[in-house]
Amino acid sequence: MPSETTRAAALRVRLDGSFVEHARFTGPPVDFSDWTPEELGAIWGALHRAARFGHDDPARRELAMALLAQASSVKLAPALAGDMFLDALDAARVHDWDYAIGCLDCLRGAPPEGSAQLALRILDEPKHWGEQPFAAWLLAQLAGGDAPAHFGQMMEERHARYPMPLTLQELTVLPQLAQASLLALAGSRYSGHWSRDSIGEADPAEVLADDAAYVAFARTILEQAARHIAAIHDGSVPYAADAAFATADSPVLARAARVVSYRDDAWFRPVITVLLPLACVAPGAAKSAPSQSLAMALGHAVETIPTPESLQALRTALAQVRHAGIRKKLERNLKPAERALAERPDIAWRIGMPGPMGKRRQAMLARRLEAGYASEVWFGLEQWRALRDDADIDTVARALVWRTGDGQAFMLDGEGAIDAWGQPADVPLQGEGEIGLWHPLHGSGEQRAAWQALVVQRRVRQPLRQVYREIYAPPGDGSAPFAGYQLSLPTLLGLARREGWRLDDDEGLSRGFGAWRVLLRLEGRVYPGAGGACTSNGLAPAQMLPLAPVAYSEACRAVDLLVSASALALVEEEQSVPREERLFYLANLAPGPMAGMRRTVLEQVFAEQIEDGRMALEARHLMVGRHAIHLTTGRVTLDGAEVATEVVAKGNKLGAVPWLPYDEALLEKIAATAGVLLALH
Repeated sequence: MPSETTRAAALRVRLDGSFVEHARFTGPPVDFSDWTPEELGAIWGALHRAARFGHDDPARRELAMALLAQASSVKLAPALAGDMFLDALDAARVHDWDYAIGCLDCLRGAPPEGSAQLALRILDEPKHWGEQPFAAWLLAQLAGGDAPAHFGQMMEERHARYPMPLTLQELTVLPQLAQASLLALAGSRYSGHWSRDSIGEADPAEVLADDAAYVAFARTILEQAARHIAAIHDGSVPYAADAAFATADSPVLARAARVVSYRDDAWFRPVITVLLPLACVAPGAAKSAPSQSLAMALGHAVETIPTPESLQALRTALAQVRHAGIRKKLERNLKPAERALAERPDIAWRIGMPGPMGKRRQAMLARRLEAGYASEVWFGLEQWRALRDDADIDTVARALVWRTGDGQAFMLDGEGAIDAWGQPADVPLQGEGEIGLWHPLHGSGEQRAAWQALVVQRRVRQPLRQVYREIYAPPGDGSAPFAGYQLSLPTLLGLARREGWRLDDDEGLSRGFGAWRVLLRLEGRVYPGAGGACTSNGLAPAQMLPLAPVAYSEACRAVDLLVSASALALVEEEQSVPREERLFYLANLAPGPMAGMRRTVLEQVFAEQIEDGRMALEARHLMVGRHAIHLTTGRVTLDGAEVATEVVAKGNKLGAVPWLPYDEALLEKIAATAGVLLALH
């Protein structure tokens, strides 16, 4: 092994359990930070043999597991060639396909002689090959001989009975694909029903989108499927519930849809407009559907990588679907899809904002604009004016603060524009230029306060939280923000799913913000459907520092929402901790930016009562006489003892607070409670 250095050879001796001079010998600590991929390749097989069960040396297993974790943490992958590859592949057990595919991914050059026998041993019996068909196909090619023919025969027996065997069609295109595409398919556990919930996995469709052979195949089967589903609806093909496509073929179509969505190919736009809605609803009045599995798989595909047309197809499907189960699944895809489309600003506004006029459409527009904050989306002046000509969009646009390319902030006022102090602003709204959404980080503290005062004075209810938006800066001491919180797992995971976070295996929750992906680290047993509680270990400073200021602030704001909601939920949901202890924990949390912004709002809307001495704002409480309302939890105490109050029902006008600058359940509860308490004093 020419690339095996002295330190790699010494470590290999320890991993192989060979003779050492003393029974307690452990050797120097191993630091992979300056190792080369070739050095790691020299010990890769030994590492995995030592890490698995089957030998009676716990210390050696513990060492190997720690070293594998270290290699992963420093993003070091082995380089395998010749005897190194054979040694690494020899460490695989029968049916250990994931590891074997990983070795193939690290192979440099052609497979050495002897690879075929090892691949054949790992493949195991043909009856198992359908469990991971892409991995089995790749290993069968490596094994050679009769293995490829046996694989083809096994898949033919499984799928040939279906009228449109798309799975078999996909297998015929595999020999034409690049090695990177084959490895992406074989190496993903979620290559079929891949979604944003797929734990710790990259979408193989991202790689396939650059493979001309697969793109051509994707077009063929998607257009074929659209014609077939249309024929069912026009009566040319007899209808049978859930029989339009084989269940095994739905992942193939969903993968093809994701491939062309990454590319945003124009031909796909009319295809998805037909395929998704018609797959969800039966001809006539039946509550069944031509293919439940395809409807749900396409819903995940739209959520993962939406285009304007596929998002519109999802909305159309929701308007037409009669099957309750399909409706429930697709409803979960809609908001994440809207958020993901906003992260593609180059195509997000291609067809404007489709849908009937009204408040619902305005809310959708506001969500899309807000989701583009982290990317700091810009509109060309001509595009911005075209959008504003839409009555609903104009209504939203007039309630928001905008900024020009040279940083000038303004609000629309009649035919002109005004600045934060209500004075006419000379803003060029004709000709060339760019318009973007203003963020509080774009202005000074004085300007932010002026915009807040103007919005309060004019009673402008903004469609998204903008001038009162919380802002966050990296901690000066380099610590991880949002560490040390106790969180209720059911509430945390439910909210995280709705907000577009993804559960990353053994690490925590991750989510994209513009071009960046951030990670909220969690300690405890966290998995889909988990109960109990966990501890937040915060956002890793090293991951957060490269973020642009607005993206960093938006990421922290999203984490603050998760932490605030799931920590608050401990009061009612987590019974493993005494109630008094939970309340003490919540009441003593350091007030964060969200509580601080509530304090700012309450200070402005209750300015008259505070000035008269009927109210007082403290660091954590709004005081009304001897009553204290906690700004983080809404809990009411009288001289320190908890009391119950009857809060005015949502929607009723309060005499003291007829209007709030933005909508938030806890803020409304605090304001309503303050109104009730004022009437008692």
